[in-house]
Amino acid sequence: MVQDKEGFLYPKADASLCNNCGLCEKVCPIMNKEVPKSLDLKKTYLIQHRKEDVLAESTSGGAFTAIAEYVISQGGVVFGATFDSQFKVIHTSAQTSAELARFRNSKYVQSDLGDTFRQVRSLLAEGRRVCYSGTPCQIQGLRKYLMKDYENLILVDVVCRAVPSPGVWQKYIAWEKAKGAISYVRFRDKALGYQYSTMKIQRCNGSFSRGGIESQPWLRMFFSGMIIRPSCASCKFRSPERISDFTIWDCFNIYRLDRRFPEDVGTTRMLVHTEKGLELLMKIRQELHIREIPFDVTVDGVREMRESPVLHENRAAFFHDNEKMEMGELLDKYFPVTWKVKLKRSVRFAMNRCGIDKTVKHLLRKG
Repeated sequence: MVQDKEGFLYPKADASLCNNCGLCEKVCPIMNKEVPKSLDLKKTYLIQHRKEDVLAESTSGGAFTAIAEYVISQGGVVFGATFDSQFKVIHTSAQTSAELARFRNSKYVQSDLGDTFRQVRSLLAEGRRVCYSGTPCQIQGLRKYLMKDYENLILVDVVCRAVPSPGVWQKYIAWEKAKGAISYVRFRDKALGYQYSTMKIQRCNGSFSRGGIESQPWLRMFFSGMIIRPSCASCKFRSPERISDFTIWDCFNIYRLDRRFPEDVGTTRMLVHTEKGLELLMKIRQELHIREIPFDVTVDGVREMRESPVLHENRAAFFHDNEKMEMGELLDKYFPVTWKVKLKRSVRFAMNRCGIDKTVKHLLRKG
């Protein structure tokens, strides 16, 4: 896998070693897309983990942690995305409950899968249980690589908006490190509430920076469509029908779906696609606050499940400048901190402190 000028990884084959077997084409998830589940099961749920610490550290409701803890309790291995020591986002494995904490919270960067597909195949061959989580394209890629389903394999995909450039992320985090050593990064921190989750960069000296999509530089680049992978703008995997066992994602409108759930701690929406997945969910339900809701209600309005984002109109110019400009210069040119940005930030923080933000969001979503 070789990084291109935009910082994304693409496969590079050594033509001198090719014997024209055609296997790479046979397992390509784009050329040979697997037929997704028919959704005859159509089991859909709202979920919150019963443990407050797990709920606080999770992006949404902690459903994945419950699934992963069960797999580990059965002697299995769990794969997910985490940071390495340089804050590069990678896929790796966990074999203890303590190790699962690093998989919690969203990672708004495309992860490097490394050799995890090979690891999964070896573990399955040994008869070990395996749980693998990732974006829909990563899950589809793993299934095609394995070339068959395994009873001891649990696949969990996350509803995905798009993936930002790992190369731009490394440049951005280096720029942040220059301001002071960093102890951790949370792309979705819920300290100000689930309805106004922010990106937090905690520094080793005790200071931190925090901002929402209206003002935080990385979130502004990502959600504007400036730094996302080109293929995400025409994603082939956006559909309620998935080849995974579980599909999980946020639920910001829990107050409209079930008011028995507290709305400001995070809730997971879940689609269960297989009998294998449903059987596992029933085994762990004592760890969860769980409510079944109609399928149509669950997916209603979830644009990321059906619609691809639009690339920013200045994207080509941004990446051209990225090759010669420092991160600070890039941000000043394409995402300047204008008075409007400062005003939006101030208003949102003020509304959050007063509790008005939730009321406004309720009204907007009703409209």
